Amino acid sequence: MAQKIPERDLIHIFSRYSSMKPAGIEAFLTEKKVYADTPAWIKFIDKSLMLLGVIFSVAGIIFFFAYNWQDMHKFVKLALVQGLLITAVMVVVLSRLDLLIRNLILLGASLLTGALFALFGQIYQTGADAYDFFLGWTIFIVLWTVVSGFAPLWLLLTGLINITVVLYAEQIAGDWSAPLVYCILFVVNTALYVSLALPGKTLLLTEVPKWFSNTLAAAAVTCSTISIVSGIIYRYDTAWYISFILVLLAYITALVYSFKSRKVFHLFIVPLSVIIIVAGFLVDTAKGNDTLVFFIVSLFIVSSVSVLISQILKLNRAWNGR
Repeated sequence: MAQKIPERDLIHIFSRYSSMKPAGIEAFLTEKKVYADTPAWIKFIDKSLMLLGVIFSVAGIIFFFAYNWQDMHKFVKLALVQGLLITAVMVVVLSRLDLLIRNLILLGASLLTGALFALFGQIYQTGADAYDFFLGWTIFIVLWTVVSGFAPLWLLLTGLINITVVLYAEQIAGDWSAPLVYCILFVVNTALYVSLALPGKTLLLTEVPKWFSNTLAAAAVTCSTISIVSGIIYRYDTAWYISFILVLLAYITALVYSFKSRKVFHLFIVPLSVIIIVAGFLVDTAKGNDTLVFFIVSLFIVSSVSVLISQILKLNRAWNGR
């Protein structure tokens, strides 16, 4: 299937072989909404400020309780948070506000849910930092996340799932090795990426922002890298071999998909992960001669990253004309 060339790239290609002046090209790009104009920037700033407002509001509520902790009865603390949470949910369900505003309020309600769990844990000493706190928080916002299809809320849920797995491994499954823990995280993040971030493959998101898909991809690659490198350093076990096979298959699939879809970001993070893994292998292999290892690994990283960047730039110019 032939790749559809973006309108922005078509204009750049046309300008390269025509007598069109730079000012005319810029005006045409602005007219076609390829370059952001003043209203677009205002809309972006407006959304950013609303998001920051929600985050700072929840942070302010948390600091309010921290400052007045000794002076407030436990039922007052719980009632205030529950009242705010119910109010936020009622506004989302019953109001006719803009969809973005309601999603941001729902994001605030999701953060307040975590604050309520933490408050309950501190009052009754159930352990606010235990894995079941994050597990409960995750379970209670799953429905909101699925219904809203809001990328920041999905990102929050993804973070909570990762934290829950790590804390469970530390507090309950103490015999789990680092390669196993990060292999599980790699599988989880990869599954979320395939389910949520692949264009045209998801029904769970109303829109898939580029930053969201890149964040999920980076999280998956980070976990896979840690899994393989930790297995190399702390000796290989069964989980490491399973992780290695899964990572190898996933990386090959990612590279094939990246070339077909022309995603430069994926073609950067996967080879970068391989470079880090090879560097870890070199460090482990050449133990006993720190000076030589430092020189070899430094030379390898500098040269391989330089080659990677140059190849990525060439691909970007070939695919996008810039």
